Amino acid sequence: MVGPREAGVGAALLLLLAGCGNAGPDVAAPRPPVPALTAATTPPPATTPSAPADDGGPAGPCTGDTLDVSATAPRTDGPAAVADLVFRNTGSAPCMLDGYPGVAFVAGNEGTRVGPRAAIDGPRARVRLAPGAAATAPLRVRATTSYPEADCVPEQARGLRVAPPGGSGGTFVPRPGPVGSADPAPPQATVGSVAAR
Repeated sequence: MVGPREAGVGAALLLLLAGCGNAGPDVAAPRPPVPALTAATTPPPATTPSAPADDGGPAGPCTGDTLDVSATAPRTDGPAAVADLVFRNTGSAPCMLDGYPGVAFVAGNEGTRVGPRAAIDGPRARVRLAPGAAATAPLRVRATTSYPEADCVPEQARGLRVAPPGGSGGTFVPRPGPVGSADPAPPQATVGSVAAR
């Protein structure tokens, strides 16, 4: 014979077991794990670099034989034309550009210099160029006609000789037109420091 105490314990067990089965409207059923939690912990896919990897090791100065040097089309800025000199590393190792390029106008087939070298302008900077990467330096050239002829003494130039910032060598960049063979004030040509492109 089951006493009242045993009957009460049995009823309590039945109620607990009933809670593990189909729940009524007031009891929430257990939910499966949310897949989004797993997806959120998955790292994003790696991106493919667009240029050869740069290991960050020491880099020597960029030299003329590992640089492609060119100039953008000039844009008008008051009495001057401004173009960007572009330096692209064509070598297989990183190299360093430091400061201002050396820029001078040249004439004739021998590349005879015309007038003074371009004056430097603005703060100095250094740029590490990975293989295939490029940097620029702004070149500002005032119109020859903005000076009195006696101060400017114009001559016809074929282009520019450009030496890499902090490096060696020189590259001819075409830029035909009249330039001053004297040293007028303010300087006819100014060049800024190299900057990453």
